[in-house]
Amino acid sequence: MLSTFFVAEGTDFSANQIEVDGDEAHHGVNVLRLKTSEEVKISDGVGNWGVGTVSQVNKKSFTVEILDRGFEPTSKQRVVVVQAILKNDANKEAVDFLTQVGADEIIPWQSQHSIGKIDDKSLGKWQSTTRESSRQSRRVRIPVITNAYSTENLILKIQDLQNIFVLHESADNRLSQIEIKQEADVILIVGPEGGLSEIEVNAFVTAGAKIVRLGESVLRAANAGAAAASVVMSRTGKW
Repeated sequence: MLSTFFVAEGTDFSANQIEVDGDEAHHGVNVLRLKTSEEVKISDGVGNWGVGTVSQVNKKSFTVEILDRGFEPTSKQRVVVVQAILKNDANKEAVDFLTQVGADEIIPWQSQHSIGKIDDKSLGKWQSTTRESSRQSRRVRIPVITNAYSTENLILKIQDLQNIFVLHESADNRLSQIEIKQEADVILIVGPEGGLSEIEVNAFVTAGAKIVRLGESVLRAANAGAAAASVVMSRTGKW
């Protein structure tokens, strides 16, 4: 498959040539050792893409001669994952897997049992991970990373929406069997290593969410969201 590189949002994809610079160019020039005439794919991360051949390679940039171009629209049924903030590298692992399976949006959530905290620096790491993972998985739409939500703000967001599913190992209903409304976004809520509190579960149910489980085994907090997103995508035709 073609190596994928990202350029700035707003790049003119109708142009015959597009220059790639910054960290993306560093990866292409110094890590992948791109050579002229090599075919690559570029994207602005919000759906525009172009395929072409490398026409020029410099130390800090390379230029692509565009041969084909297109646009991937936003999905009619987005998969949004509310990921409780985890400990240390587990956050990167969770965001990496969520990006690879195709989540459209990831919301960091400061849950009651979250040990980790999030600030501008750590939020930047989440965004950097989605970019790197999107490049690896050849996505042309990088998942949106929102600012962190408190439980109160999360309740306000999901109030009266359809397809809100909270993962909990003691739930009676399986995500693979429960009804998913067509074309409405799917929101999956994933707890931290310490699990969800009873207060949180009750608040989500009151807001209209359904409590579900995956299977018999209990997954790690860093992996559960990607597994759940995979189930949703296979049921809604995205996979």
